[in-house]
Amino acid sequence: MNRYLPILILTAAFVLSSVCYAGIDNQIGARGQGIGLSFSALADEPFGALFNPAGIAFNRGWQTQLQYARPTRYGFAIEDESPYCGLVGANYHFEKMGNVAFNFNQVGSTSNPTTVTTTSSAALSYARILTPALSGGASVKYLFETNFGERKAFDMDIGFSFRPNANYTIAAVAENVLNAKYTPDWNNTTQHLYRNFRVSGGYFVPLNNVTGAILTGWQLNQAGEIKTVSTSLVNLGTEWWLGTNSNITLGIRGGYTTGQSLLNERKEDYSRVHAGLSLNFNMAGRDLRIDYAFRNYPFEGNDELNADHAFSLSYGFGGVPSYGKQRKHEANQAASQAPIKISPLPPPPAETQNQPIAPATVEPTIPSSEEQTTSPVTPTATMPAYQRPDNGEYLKLSLNLDVSDISMGEDRRIIFYMRPVKVVKLTSWKLFIFKAKLKDWSEEKAQAFSLHEIEGKGIPPINVIWNGLLNDGMMVPSGKYYFVLTGEDKFGQRYLSEWCKFTIN
Repeated sequence: MNRYLPILILTAAFVLSSVCYAGIDNQIGARGQGIGLSFSALADEPFGALFNPAGIAFNRGWQTQLQYARPTRYGFAIEDESPYCGLVGANYHFEKMGNVAFNFNQVGSTSNPTTVTTTSSAALSYARILTPALSGGASVKYLFETNFGERKAFDMDIGFSFRPNANYTIAAVAENVLNAKYTPDWNNTTQHLYRNFRVSGGYFVPLNNVTGAILTGWQLNQAGEIKTVSTSLVNLGTEWWLGTNSNITLGIRGGYTTGQSLLNERKEDYSRVHAGLSLNFNMAGRDLRIDYAFRNYPFEGNDELNADHAFSLSYGFGGVPSYGKQRKHEANQAASQAPIKISPLPPPPAETQNQPIAPATVEPTIPSSEEQTTSPVTPTATMPAYQRPDNGEYLKLSLNLDVSDISMGEDRRIIFYMRPVKVVKLTSWKLFIFKAKLKDWSEEKAQAFSLHEIEGKGIPPINVIWNGLLNDGMMVPSGKYYFVLTGEDKFGQRYLSEWCKFTIN
């Protein structure tokens, strides 16, 4: 069933597909709508490419999303107007190329007669990591109308995202940079897409089993047909994820936007409250997430509560945002409920003292020692258990493993991601880094032949950051490596993860 779910989501989304791209409401997607324009500092999902195309560069794997929203009826010419909005998006990460995202949205009305112009937009986005701390991205967009006017426009967005360390992010976006004109003119009326410039930033707060982000953003709007009118908006937002080490995670977000914007070619005071909820289910390593967003009508209206309501569904990798995984070494220590320490390892056997590290293209097999008696079981994804030297079982530790190299110059930072598929209440854990896989697993061999070892108490954190130093104090050279995680629970049962291969550039 899981392999057909992305297809079902995309099919349903195109059937429902139905948010105006002209003006401020191009910032869509339930998660972003629940925060406001400062979501540009994150933008780490397919819909995020509509806020900042550079944000998707930090995604891994793939993700699909669809949304249906019910905008407020306030402000329409016909009192019983029935507006609809819809959005579908997908993102895919190519290991050597970067990330590609596609979004399609539409706004219209089911009323007959209607005064709402049915407007559709397709956006293709590309982003990649430019340096370990900087990503860049761009989107090309095609807009078209299918009832009144039947006009068209082509424009593009450009964005950058800068993460100088694991706890901060800064983003800049230029939206509708071409200030494209709708063609042809309709009813002797000329209209251009609004040009927006955004700057936003955020601070990531990693806690034990909880992650959060505190965000702020500023946007300059340029619009007007007779003359260019500039207005600005300021937004404060936040997002928190509770139970990040669990199979079910709750997301809570909110924000407030204030300033001025254009309404019918006039400057009007703008005040908007944002709020949202998410529920994420970890399904054997892939995430199914449900989002809800609320936004009030931002301009002065009547006494009734006028608001937009949006619902979205996401499936794939990254349901719980990766920003919660990129944290400082001290935060990892807190997450493991005890200081993470680097254990001094015993020196390798004499015959391996001067043995050089094998080239990156060679993956040697380390033979069993005659003095050690082991049950030769290779740790692979298909093995239900692993044998200890004393014939005790190592149960499989089910984790989604990945590695990111975010080093800057001589400052090495290798992040090991370890998202649990099934949570096991460990009391201690060890992470081993190797140049090659061990043919027969034993802790004695692991300590003898590992390049480095990191250990901690309690449940392993979602990530561990390594500074690149080997046991001999030298910096790890570029090449291909492996890591594996072991753990032990309060009953003395030991666990072993699969091997994860990674590359250091």
